[in-house]
This record gives sequence, C-alpha cells and structure tokens, in this order.
Amino acid sequence: MTHPTHNLSSERNAIDAGMLEQLASSERLAELGRISAGIVHELNTPLSVIASAAQLILREDELSPFTREMVERIGEEAHRLSSLVRGVLTFVRQDDRKEGESDLNQVVREVMTLLHYEARKRSVAVVEELDFTLPSVAVESNVLKQILINLIMNALQAMSDGGTLLLRTFFDRDRRPSFSVADTGCGIPADRLDRIFEPFYTTKSVSEGTGLGLFVTAKLLEAVGGEISVSSVAGEGTTFTVTLPPAE
Repeated sequence: MTHPTHNLSSERNAIDAGMLEQLASSERLAELGRISAGIVHELNTPLSVIASAAQLILREDELSPFTREMVERIGEEAHRLSSLVRGVLTFVRQDDRKEGESDLNQVVREVMTLLHYEARKRSVAVVEELDFTLPSVAVESNVLKQILINLIMNALQAMSDGGTLLLRTFFDRDRRPSFSVADTGCGIPADRLDRIFEPFYTTKSVSEGTGLGLFVTAKLLEAVGGEISVSSVAGEGTTFTVTLPPAE
C-alpha cells in the first residue's frame, strides 16, 4: 500500500513541475515579444508606403472603374494590416503607463485585437459592453492581459460549433471595477465547478489544455488582490466574473 505522504509528495512535485513549465513558457513568450517588436517595426514601414501609394494613385483622374476598385481594396487591406500590426506592437511592448496600473477597457480591446482571428475561425460573434467610466485598476497590464487571454481562450474553446462571446466591464455592487467573460458553449457540469481552479484539472483534449490556465489565472488574481467567480449551466454556457482593485 502506498503511504499517503508519498502521494502528497508526488502531487506537490507535479505542481512544481507544472509551474516551472509555465514559467519557462512565459520566458519564451517574453523573448518572442522582444523579437516580435522588431519584426512589427519592419512590417509597419512597407505597409505605410503601400497605403500612401494607393492614396496617391487614387488621385489620378484617368483610372478605369476596375483599377480604382482594386487600388481602393489594396489601400483598405494595407490599413487593416497596419492596424493589426500596431495592435501586436502595443501588446508586446513594455507599457508606457504607470507601473502597476492599467486601463481595463483598453486592455480588453488590445487582447481582442490579438484574438479576433481565433474567434472568427471558430465562428464566434464577439459582443463588447464596456463601461468607460471605470477607473484604472491596480494591476500591471501584462498580468491583466494574461488573465484575459486565459479566460477568453477558455471561452472560445468551449464553443466548438460557434456561438457568442460577451465581454463586459462594469462596477460591481461595491463599486469595484470588474469584468466578465461569458460564452454560449458547452457549459460545466455542476459536480465539476468546484474543481476547475485545481492545477492540471481539465476536461479539454491534450491539444487544447494542460489544466493550468484557470489555476494560474486564480493565482495571479490572488496575488494582486482580485477575485474570480464562475457560474455555468451544462449545455448553455459559462460566465467568469473578475473583480479588480482600483488604482489609488
């Protein structure tokens, strides 16, 4: 018979190994961010040239309707790509705002710029209901981005057949800045709700999850003085609600 302390030790070692893997992954992402910033700058210059050239060509009077339509499309796509590139740069660069504070609404929009393709690929409609009267929150923007990415990706993966993702920012009943991530996906059975924040607990396939996303999210929120709750109905969807400390 295995001694109980051996099981506890094994579980602790598994958690430590998982956290080390998460830290290593974060370091790789940080390095990728530094590299991406340089690539983004290189991309932005030719895109600006293409957009400007399209505008100059459109000033010509003797363009056929077909040529004018094609040049307009070139300009529109160049602007779209330039906007996406700026979004990536905003996401990976060091924040210019005061350390430890961030604009919740702005971070939501920056994250959705990055995850727009994931939502479209899964035929998920994104609805944003943002309260722009919210104060800044006492959470560093990269930490807040990680929390949002974890929750939004979790919601998108729950909607394999499409659905609606609702992102809200609001004041809770105690006037604390809050946000919620709601999906119309498969939901979580009631007997599993109390386990979803445990490390390595997941109902996803190996390719979609390690069971660390919600665990790390909860730990990040605990570290900054935030709170997270969840409500779900199997077959109807899930809503995660997060409350954050306001900046002084």
